[in-house]
Amino acid sequence: MSLKIMQRGFNYSQDGPGNRLVYHLQGCNLECPWCSNPEGIPRDGCMMQTGEALPQTVCPQNGIKKGRIDPDVCSLCKDYSCIEHSCGQLKWSCCLMDESEILEELDRSRMMFFDGGGLTLTGGEATLQFEEIKSLLAAARRSKIHTALETNATHPRLPELFPVVDWLIMDFKHYDDAVHEDTLGISGAIVKENIRKAAKQSCEMLVRIPLVNGFNASKEDAQAFAEFLRDCNITEVELLKYHEYGREKWRQCGRRYTVKDGFVSDIQYQDILQTFGSYKITCVST
Repeated sequence: MSLKIMQRGFNYSQDGPGNRLVYHLQGCNLECPWCSNPEGIPRDGCMMQTGEALPQTVCPQNGIKKGRIDPDVCSLCKDYSCIEHSCGQLKWSCCLMDESEILEELDRSRMMFFDGGGLTLTGGEATLQFEEIKSLLAAARRSKIHTALETNATHPRLPELFPVVDWLIMDFKHYDDAVHEDTLGISGAIVKENIRKAAKQSCEMLVRIPLVNGFNASKEDAQAFAEFLRDCNITEVELLKYHEYGREKWRQCGRRYTVKDGFVSDIQYQDILQTFGSYKITCVST
């Protein structure tokens, strides 16, 4: 069984407790315009251009337009010979790794899993490779490796993974189902249902809210988020302020970055913290 891996490496405490080996899986079912890993959105991967300009002769399919890759052409191509002739300016966003290969890497890394660390699967959206990650997480648990999953919580079968996940991190991008669908492409109803189910099963979990000005960062938004979390008996949430770390990667993927004025001001942020505090919900950072 193979998984499409976008990137992997160690990270401390931001993707679950302790020092963790984090695998970013290819493919996402949402279209978040602020995504910091846009190369992880296409399910089968995408071409990335790190240089400024390429000669048209690099691509035998005429996929270079004014020195830049044409993502529509790249998405239909299965050749990828252009990578060899691009002097390192082109790369494909993912590769295949067998489950056995990952488990061997995890076993070799045990000494690095200090402070309660272990394996984290994230994305893209890891649950798009559902059967593969279910098998991998179960195998890691059998090997006594702590497991964590970061997810947008949109998969209807997410609760099936609860028994094989030691630490569950769920994004909660918007409380209004229609706004969630209009902006991201999928209704937020399934997200809320999965958060409720995780809370009822007393999973070790963390709910994350990425704050984006003009989308979900007003005081009224904070009240609506807090009311939902309170009703689920969730007393802790992580707030992630908007950033533009992924802007350049959108250009590398041949896509346009469309977010304008997404930054959350200090005043806004303090209002949000006070609002959550009034509902006795603690805001944490990792």
